Amino acid sequence: MTYVSLATALPAILISLTAGVLADRYNRKMLIVLSAAVVTLLTLLVASIFAFMTQDLWLLLVIAVIRSFGNGLENPAANALLPQLVPAKHLTRVNGYNQILMAAMLVMSPLLAGYILSDLGIFWIFVVDALSAALAILFLSVVHVPTPSASHDRAAKRADGILAGLQYVRRTPILLAFMLFTGLAFILVAPSSQLSTLYVNRTFGSEVWHLTFNEWFWTIGAGLGGLYIARHKHFRDQLGLIAIGFAGSGLAFAEMGLPQSFSFYLLFMFVSGTFYPLIQAGQTIYLQENVPADKLGRVFSLWAILSTGIYPLAMLVYGPLADQVPIGRIFVVTGLLLIGVAYWFWHRLRKLSW
Repeated sequence: MTYVSLATALPAILISLTAGVLADRYNRKMLIVLSAAVVTLLTLLVASIFAFMTQDLWLLLVIAVIRSFGNGLENPAANALLPQLVPAKHLTRVNGYNQILMAAMLVMSPLLAGYILSDLGIFWIFVVDALSAALAILFLSVVHVPTPSASHDRAAKRADGILAGLQYVRRTPILLAFMLFTGLAFILVAPSSQLSTLYVNRTFGSEVWHLTFNEWFWTIGAGLGGLYIARHKHFRDQLGLIAIGFAGSGLAFAEMGLPQSFSFYLLFMFVSGTFYPLIQAGQTIYLQENVPADKLGRVFSLWAILSTGIYPLAMLVYGPLADQVPIGRIFVVTGLLLIGVAYWFWHRLRKLSW
């Protein structure tokens, strides 16, 4: 599991800052299309070797690495592309719809993959994945997207484009504080996100339905949270929205770690899911509306590293700690600390300006 976690996360982290520079320098649509096409072809090639030549498990790790590199390239470009496609007044709704689609995908993908794996075999999972990628490329290819203008950011034309992005964050106090608080908050989110399955296994039992419900309740909550975002045209206090997301998640995490029945645990897992889109979509919208277009790619790449990308590093501490301290206590402590960070985040950033 350690190798799988590193294979799925580390390549995306390593490529992310470079991907941000590319997203600010070249056509973002073409960057997404080319990345998806190359990743799909390489995945099919390695999957064919695994299915028809040698079934060495390390080949699956190679596939995970390839796809992680692809995600690391695509995500900053995709987040930076959205403001080019969507009018500013509709950004909130579209990001909410995106959260709903992500939640639906998390529910449906394991079901579809399980059906294909049992009836057709693992190779056909990659075939279906390739077909879906081809459709996405086809739909995106007909959309006209202008190439970002880098004329106002000369550093982006040089080899120090990454450094220029970091300097922009450092010289913008509100953005620097935003990034630092994001990193701190997601370090505290990491245990509940990454250790919940192990916690359910140790506390309530390892039956399949326990683990399934654990995932489903969070995902359904996330879908409803996305629906809440989508129903609003705009949030006046975006920082307050993000702070509520952090605080609500922290409260739910702390409650999840208390001794209780599995039903009550699922209730708070559901609650934590509803607050997650307030964090994810709230931060995405905030950056899209405030960061200059020619710097969005690099800012989003740094944000990706400091948010979900920080999980593998945090787990280097939380993983061994979970073998020494009850996981429930970790949930309670990190949840309460996250509530404090939420207040600190809101109190500090509302005094700063762009």
